[in-house]
Amino acid sequence: MRVLVTSKSFGHAAPEALDLLAANGIEVVRGSRPSLSAAEIAAEIPGFDALVVGNDPVDAGVLAAGDRLRLVHMHGTGLDAIDIPAATARGVLVANAPGANRNAVAELTVALMLVAARSIDRHIDILRSGRWERTPGHEISGKTVGILGLGQIGRRIVELLSGFGVRTVAFDVAPDRDWAARNGVTLAAGADEVCAEADFVVLALSLNAQTRSFIGARRLGLMKRGSYLINTARGGLVDEAALCAALRDKAIAGAAIDVFDPEPLPPDSPLRHSGATLTPHLAATSVESAGNVSRIVARNVVDVLLHGRAACAVNPQALARRLEET
Repeated sequence: MRVLVTSKSFGHAAPEALDLLAANGIEVVRGSRPSLSAAEIAAEIPGFDALVVGNDPVDAGVLAAGDRLRLVHMHGTGLDAIDIPAATARGVLVANAPGANRNAVAELTVALMLVAARSIDRHIDILRSGRWERTPGHEISGKTVGILGLGQIGRRIVELLSGFGVRTVAFDVAPDRDWAARNGVTLAAGADEVCAEADFVVLALSLNAQTRSFIGARRLGLMKRGSYLINTARGGLVDEAALCAALRDKAIAGAAIDVFDPEPLPPDSPLRHSGATLTPHLAATSVESAGNVSRIVARNVVDVLLHGRAACAVNPQALARRLEET
């Protein structure tokens, strides 16, 4: 059994993940370089039974080239770069590691709220330039935080904010009402209500056809003039041109953005000059989360390749498809 790994961080923070694969006779081969294109992965994938990717694209061409491919595993949570219907049609399982990086993402989300509200990044630049200037910012305490998406990351954000004395309002398409009640979360009837009420609008959504450009000109127009947008989820959730316009016109007070569409953020992107706080898709990048994810991935690879178990898969029907073909 052979696994092609294009994820840069797989196994580095958890060498025991590599040991587990080796102990089960599974060979790990690193991609020719980090961040491969779909065409480059397609050229390297023949002869491999599994593929472990970071944010690399896995399209129909990659799947067609995988003559032995049984599993595509995201080294993280986001699956928007993987063509899941095409994988299912070919009997290829697709998996991720939900929850493994939830604390890292939630912690950075809260940090970015503080950075944006107090203009910390701007004041650092001022001090480094040799000047001594300061302008008052805003406290989080006493504010309303609106969270769009109450999955594992959204819930962890709520938990971390519990000590700040905030009011939390949230929207989720399938909310756990008991959990919300226990944690003091007010469930809104819709996303528009969250945008209109919150001082901080926090995105904790997955990206799909229904959520692409979820925050556009209309919802930005619903937000308070003194509010902030925080996105550590996926870049495609926000219409970047509309956000730049809202910041330029001071329709909102600010934004802190960790994810972009496309990535890396192009050098000429208007966001670079918008006044928003920007970080390079940093949210899930912690030593602890990388170790968690690697261990989960290794266990899942062993389960699929050696035992035919698909409990980890988001498309378990692909296993039935493969059995039909054999």
